Amino acid sequence: MSNTSNTRATKGSKFWMQRIANDELLTARLETLLGERNLRWLSPLEAESFKEYQLKEPKIFSDALGLSRDEFREKFSFWPTNQPHWDAIAVSADGKILYLFEAKAHVKETFSRISATNPDSVKKISAALRVTFDELSTAGADFTAWTEKFYQLGNRLTFLRFMNRMTLPTIDRVELVLLNVTDDRTFIPTPQKLWARHVEEMFREMSGQTQPPPNVSVIYFSGK
Repeated sequence: MSNTSNTRATKGSKFWMQRIANDELLTARLETLLGERNLRWLSPLEAESFKEYQLKEPKIFSDALGLSRDEFREKFSFWPTNQPHWDAIAVSADGKILYLFEAKAHVKETFSRISATNPDSVKKISAALRVTFDELSTAGADFTAWTEKFYQLGNRLTFLRFMNRMTLPTIDRVELVLLNVTDDRTFIPTPQKLWARHVEEMFREMSGQTQPPPNVSVIYFSGK
């Protein structure tokens, strides 16, 4: 999602992510799909006007990750200061697993390209993406898909890769959850079969494989 305004949404992936994070029954349905219980949501919370956080904000880097500001800056120096806003962030019941959510309601939302214009930022982003691509890719993968076609997914995978190689005081591992809304009654209904084909194609172009890499869950959440 590109709309990060702190308002109650009325349609699409932003609407569904807000509802899931603030509704016990919908959270329970997600937990069943994810194989997790008793998620503790950090965002987007109704009590905080549905704010979507970057990791560099104290509620995340200090309270959830257990880092000081200087430690955070050092560990996340692989990326420019302006980081992604995450559609939702949660931790496991014991606080040891950090869940980062990227929600989409239809396949067109998955297409994006690098929007940074500062040459130094573009260089830093491209270098981090390349490190992740080189680690995940096999024959047939196309690096331009990371920068020109599925950039948002590429940068999410990059944060996942770098974070799972960090020593984080309170977190054992980080999980990326791609939450794809199927048959969305509020916006553009997308059947699960179409979603599944598209997800496979994205990963084929980006990594040469149709399955997601480790620590990535693809969830199909009904929006009927």
